[in-house]
Amino acid sequence: MSKENLVHVCFVIDESGSMGGSESDVIGGFKKVINEQKNNKEGGCTVSFYKFATTVEKVYMGVDVKEVEYLDGKYSPGGMTALYDGIGTAIDDITEWMDDLPKEERPEKTVVVIMTDGEENNSREYNLARIRKMIKHQEKGHDWTFVYMGSDLSNAKEVDNLGIKTRCFSSKKNYINNYDIINSSVSAYRGACGDAGEKGLAFTTSLNLACDVTTENYAKENNLDLDSLTGKDDNNG
Repeated sequence: MSKENLVHVCFVIDESGSMGGSESDVIGGFKKVINEQKNNKEGGCTVSFYKFATTVEKVYMGVDVKEVEYLDGKYSPGGMTALYDGIGTAIDDITEWMDDLPKEERPEKTVVVIMTDGEENNSREYNLARIRKMIKHQEKGHDWTFVYMGSDLSNAKEVDNLGIKTRCFSSKKNYINNYDIINSSVSAYRGACGDAGEKGLAFTTSLNLACDVTTENYAKENNLDLDSLTGKDDNNG
């Protein structure tokens, strides 16, 4: 049995050149999440952080939120977009880490947060078919939640290809709000009652609602088709 109300949050963040100018929002939003989770006395939280550009870097993995360091000086955009390598490396590393933990110490809930402003263009270790299969396996077999947060994008091609249903589209200036969505959802799970299935369903439902509101506002501001962004007209399954 996993550790009740313990949430593992894995951030997989785009550090490619196009993210230049967003440093303060990425760093500041992350700091806000960490500070609030440190002050939360309910349940527990562990954090992993991966960043990807031309290559992938693991900043830290499976660290108790109380011990997490901020990103100051650790986030400097440049290079290309190895999105699949970032996601695949994080999934494989976290899976191995959890397998090595005693069952009673494993997180009850795992959420992988992918933040990017572009499409894959430089992965070497993982391809789309493999990543899509890995995501589906963790969702179906272990109740992981994957959240795709796209910034300044005009279409949902990449997230549709990945098969991720929980998605949030916004402008880069709205990064703080995106972090707030994750923060609120994690806090709610840490304080929730019920079995893991009930808490997981409530977590996903509230997370999707918050993401849908943000995406709807983004679509209106940019005259984009809402259904195509939210996946409601997607037949990829």
